Amino acid sequence: MTGRRTPPGCSTEEEAVPPGRDRGWRPTAVGRRCRRAVRGGARWAVRRRSVAADQFLRGACYGAGATAVSLLTVWAQTR
Repeated sequence: MTGRRTPPGCSTEEEAVPPGRDRGWRPTAVGRRCRRAVRGGARWAVRRRSVAADQFLRGACYGAGATAVSLLTVWAQTR
């Protein structure tokens, strides 16, 4: 081979590609499905970024409120 080296454990180009086929990089069907799923997940996260931020803020506010009520309760019981 005169181009790039084959990583250890992988077959060489001659073994991996049948004669007469394009030797370029083509993802397999599993690779295409995996890439589509990852891209879909990334797009979903970008679309819902503001919703996630709102939910995080809401949770932080609920947590702060619960903490304040708990501290007031403990303070009132010890007085």
